Amino acid sequence: SDTALVLIDMQTDFLSKDGRLGKNYSDPRVKQLAATEAKVAALLAAARRAGMTVAHSRSHRYGADVRRDLCVPTIDPTYDLVESCRPLPGEIVVDKWTFGAFASTDLETQLRRRGVRRILLAGILTNVCIMATAVQAVDRFFRVCLVEDACGAFDASWHQHAVELINGPQTLKENHHKSVGLYFGEVAKLSDVETALAKCGGARRCESST
Repeated sequence: SDTALVLIDMQTDFLSKDGRLGKNYSDPRVKQLAATEAKVAALLAAARRAGMTVAHSRSHRYGADVRRDLCVPTIDPTYDLVESCRPLPGEIVVDKWTFGAFASTDLETQLRRRGVRRILLAGILTNVCIMATAVQAVDRFFRVCLVEDACGAFDASWHQHAVELINGPQTLKENHHKSVGLYFGEVAKLSDVETALAKCGGARRCESST
């Protein structure tokens, strides 16, 4: 009950050939992102079955451009989330202009209100908005677990480097007391998360092992 799934920027603009950015993607890149979308959708379904809090971010930052007109006063169709990851009533949705999902939204307030202390993190792009969100979450004393195969980047090496930065030591041990946390987040595989979440259900509280 104290864990939320936070999905980052699963928008048509970023994932589909019909999107503002996606129209420029090569076919292999579209295929790669489609595989990520399928895994994110599977993770979302598992979280919903377990009765978890679910939060979605949408980004109106397109490189150096901030396009608030895409979400105010109405939601632009391709700015919106892809069909497989659309929010259900009661799920949190925030619209951001920073790379991380906390700095320009009330996500922290909404998660705290629901008693959330830990987050499962997934979506796109691993080396940009996922990385920024992980750091911002830790700054706010949330415990982060990255579902690494439910995240995607434009290049496999960029994805892997971001995973290593999130999960690897950030300081030299000889310079800090051993009790100091040395990473921004733990890392898990989708299959392991699905197995853990299967032990949860509906109104029951998730076991602490998740």
